[in-house]
Amino acid sequence: MDFYEEFTKDRYGSFELKRYVARYLWIGLAISVGLHGCAVGSYVAGIALTRKPPAPRRIIVLDPSKLGAPPSITDKTAPPTIKVSQPTIAPPATAKPVAIPDEEEKEEVTIQSQEELAKAATPLADSALGGADVQVMIEELKLEDELIPASDVFTAYEVAPQPIVAPKPDYPEMAKTAGVTGKVVVKVYVDKKGEVRKWEIMKAIPPGLGFEEEAIKAIQKWKFTPAIQQNSPVGVWVAIPINFEFKK
Repeated sequence: MDFYEEFTKDRYGSFELKRYVARYLWIGLAISVGLHGCAVGSYVAGIALTRKPPAPRRIIVLDPSKLGAPPSITDKTAPPTIKVSQPTIAPPATAKPVAIPDEEEKEEVTIQSQEELAKAATPLADSALGGADVQVMIEELKLEDELIPASDVFTAYEVAPQPIVAPKPDYPEMAKTAGVTGKVVVKVYVDKKGEVRKWEIMKAIPPGLGFEEEAIKAIQKWKFTPAIQQNSPVGVWVAIPINFEFKK
């Protein structure tokens, strides 16, 4: 049917055209689906017809009485195992003590203590360095007897050290002029004799006005009773708060 020709004859309107076009579209769709279905079906049928059936399983049943003897575990044809002997190491000759005659015995060496060494070096040091330098060397040798641990190392004690000599620090001039009060927390190491050996500033409020410097100058002059652990003095780190109060 020629739609254009029918339009020119004014024989079909919009309603007739919609009715015929929808019908022919469904017919075309059905034909297309049928053709594609035939093509796919023929392909699948061809594969199914040309596929070979699986081979049947073959089961073999053996009579154990007709089987031969199993092979021997100890095969004589296997190569013999080679034994490797461990090497023998002779003991070192230096490990054997050798007797020495009495007349060849060496003189016994005596290790002097630090104080004896310091006393022996005093005459030479007095002539070469001077009395002040010698005193510094002796003090350094004595300080080596007790090593100062780091400030974050805690040493257990039963009795805390108590200050017996605690001079007050001088008030900083800058803070005094400004009329500012302050507080400094100093962490000091008190040795077994109760002397302040080392110190660190933990906190200063307010900082930068000279409170830290005056606190350090004063804390060096403090004396303590040593800390006690198991009835023996021990060196410990303790925190000392120092307050600066200004009275007008």
